[in-house]
Amino acid sequence: MRPCLLWLYLLVFAFAAPLGATAAETGKRLALVIGNGQYEAAGTLPNAVSDARDFGAFLSARGFEADVVTDADRSHLAEAMSRFVRKVGKDDTALFYFAGHGMQLRGENYLVATDARLASEFDVAAETLALADVIEAIEKKAKIALVFVDACRNNPLANRLNQEIEGATRSIATRGLAPVETDSAGTMVAFAAAPGQVASDGSGKNSPFTTALISHLAGPGLEIGTAFKRVIRDVRKATDGKQSPQILSSLALEFYFDPSLPSGEQAPVDTPAIDQKTIAVEADFRKALRINTPRVWTLFLGQHQTGEQAILARQILNQLQPNPALGSGANAETRETGLGLSKTQRHDIQVALIGRGFAAGQPDGAFGQQTRRALADYQKSIGIGNSGYFDEQTAKSLGMAVQAYGNGLYSSPLARVYNPKDFEGLETDPRVLKAVACSPYYERIYGSFDGHLYVLMRAGLITRKSAASISKRCGGYLATITSEAENSFIASLLNKDPRLFLMGYDPKGPVSYKMGAWIGLIQDPSGKEPRGGWKWENGEPMTYSKWYTNMPNENKPGDDYAMYYAHKQGKADTKTQYVDTWDDMGESDGGYSFVMELQ
Repeated sequence: MRPCLLWLYLLVFAFAAPLGATAAETGKRLALVIGNGQYEAAGTLPNAVSDARDFGAFLSARGFEADVVTDADRSHLAEAMSRFVRKVGKDDTALFYFAGHGMQLRGENYLVATDARLASEFDVAAETLALADVIEAIEKKAKIALVFVDACRNNPLANRLNQEIEGATRSIATRGLAPVETDSAGTMVAFAAAPGQVASDGSGKNSPFTTALISHLAGPGLEIGTAFKRVIRDVRKATDGKQSPQILSSLALEFYFDPSLPSGEQAPVDTPAIDQKTIAVEADFRKALRINTPRVWTLFLGQHQTGEQAILARQILNQLQPNPALGSGANAETRETGLGLSKTQRHDIQVALIGRGFAAGQPDGAFGQQTRRALADYQKSIGIGNSGYFDEQTAKSLGMAVQAYGNGLYSSPLARVYNPKDFEGLETDPRVLKAVACSPYYERIYGSFDGHLYVLMRAGLITRKSAASISKRCGGYLATITSEAENSFIASLLNKDPRLFLMGYDPKGPVSYKMGAWIGLIQDPSGKEPRGGWKWENGEPMTYSKWYTNMPNENKPGDDYAMYYAHKQGKADTKTQYVDTWDDMGESDGGYSFVMELQ
């Protein structure tokens, strides 16, 4: 049993054909079957070659013209693929099967050639076959495209490369974030195991996945979607539930390896009705798969608690967040803080309490002792305790709508682009919807702290003026930081992705610098240099600061804007240096990111 390094995130879209249509086969059945077992630098996979040979023989007996290729280096992989695609016509069924090592890097999936050494991420394209390219090449030419991948096998080369790129602590959580999409209505992609599971080589000469494929795909009169239910059942049983094959299917036509009916059975007369609820669940599953964060999977499970998709969602969530934080123990003050109440909302709460006969004091939007007493008395009167802190129950009783916000990372740890449409029907936080819809072409990391949403935007080389303008257009502003805890939270988001920093060497120092995100701290030009006259862009006074040693220093006139910054003496590698301190910069200076704050 070995850990799965090809964490290909999958969809269970329709075990039966979505539209109930049957493919009348008028073209050829063609197959390319590859088994890579003898790897030069990644060890031997005992069953990959025998899996390919036996599956190739199985296909040949079912009318496929099967080209079986074993232990192929990169050039032979490309040659075999090119030869295969040239033969495929528009009426044909084309099947691609791969057994061997697979890997995922930066959201893309790759099938590894036997001569691969993967010394760096720049070697991947030259030493592997991109799964997306395989799928695209086949589905563009064939009427039906079937892709079977038995590649969740231990790959020491990919494991090392992912750790180097993503970091040892992040590689496990990020290496499987590679959803597969297809452009065709005639494509099925099947995988040996679900995310994070172990793919077994088996005790015989074939893996459990290939054994089950051979056993069930050619059942008389079994449509491929139905056959896969049996494949999944057998693999789960053979591995004591440790491995569960998954499929992505957009097949609008039924396909049978053996279209003949079992003796005594007749073909069904009526086409089954389409289950609209199932279609809706699948649509949400696809969206959650593309976003692929603990938060969105939690939201998905809040709406869809049963069924195959719910099982998969829990598996993915457990891999992304093995030890989820528990929020039920939060105290009353923390729960109120998590609501992120604005001054206007606090004013309205005071007015509502006064209107019900509870003396909340002057409605000024500030919760002083009198308001706290009024809240406690009101809560006691309706039988929900008397904490004196506002919560969702109190809001509901007063007829007010509030949104509870938990603290923590909401997005993926690494900055990435999100499609706003994927959040529709799943995301409940309106600030997140706003954050992903604004300037959607920018990569971003976002999370919530004390009722505020912070968005780290990766925007290339950007000035403070441009960063402030984008933040305003998005309905927010460059971040205001008023406490050590708040600064630590923002820094934790920022330091998750080194691409958010501009790094280099300044011989005048001489120092190796690491310049991070712009924040909303500005200095009045008339303020006493270098430390006088600083305030936040939204008008708040500066009550907290986290300047780097000997900063601000007004290195040049006009250094009136703050960003995250740190440095090391001499020529040094700053990639892993943690940055939670600030420096003063000028209007013409640039950074690779900025922190936008939304309330």
